[in-house]
Amino acid sequence: MRRNFFPNLILIMSFNYSNYYICIDYDGWLNIKIEHSINCKSEKYCQRGNVSLKSIRAGTSVIEQIDFNQQHIDELKSLAELDGFYSIRTTVTSAENNKGTEFLSSMKAQAFLENGLSDVINAWVLPSGGVIAVSFQTTNNTQSIHHNGKAFKIYSNFYLRHIDQAPVPDTASYIQKLEREREAREKGEMKDNRSFLAKYWMYIVPFAIFVMISGATNPEPTAQATR
Repeated sequence: MRRNFFPNLILIMSFNYSNYYICIDYDGWLNIKIEHSINCKSEKYCQRGNVSLKSIRAGTSVIEQIDFNQQHIDELKSLAELDGFYSIRTTVTSAENNKGTEFLSSMKAQAFLENGLSDVINAWVLPSGGVIAVSFQTTNNTQSIHHNGKAFKIYSNFYLRHIDQAPVPDTASYIQKLEREREAREKGEMKDNRSFLAKYWMYIVPFAIFVMISGATNPEPTAQATR
C-alpha cells in the first residue's frame, strides 16, 4: 500500500549518506530543475518540478512537483501506444555553477504509467561535488495512478550516487626516475647485477634448441646384436 505524502512536498533521505559524507570533498547547495516534454503547448519542454539540497554531504533533498492533469495522462497514453519515450530535461545549478548544466533523460511512457507515475531520480556526483549525470528510471512495481478529482500525483525518490575517480598516474615522478637512470648509465654508475643466464639467455636458448633438433634428426645408429 502506498504511504501518504504531502501533495507537493516529499522529503527523501539519500542512501547510506554517512559513508557518502566521508567520500565527498566538497559541500554546498544543489538545485535540480526538472522539465518534461508533455502538455507544453508550443514549447518543447515545460516545468515539472524541482529538487533542492541545502547540503550535498548530508544528502537530504526536498522534491516539489506539479500535479498532472488529464491532458498529461492522455499524452502519456498516446506515447505508450507507440512504444515511445517520456523525455525529461534537468538543469543543475550549485554554488560553484550558477549558470547551470543541462542533462537529458527518458523512460518508457508505458512503464511510467504502469508504475503509477512513480520514478527514481539519480544524480551522479563526483567527490568534488560536480554532477556529471541525472537519470530517471521506473521500478518493477505495477500500481494504479493515484488521483484526487482532476489531479494526478507524481511520486519520486531521489538519490545521490557517489562516483570514485580513478587514480591519476604520477607521470612526473616516473619521468624523473627514467632521467636519473639515464644519467647514471652515461656516467657508468649503474652496474649490471644480473646472473649469467639472465644476461645471455637470448644466445643460450637458440643454441640449446639447435642442439636438440640436431639430436632428433640424426639419431645414433643402434649397435647390432652379436650372435
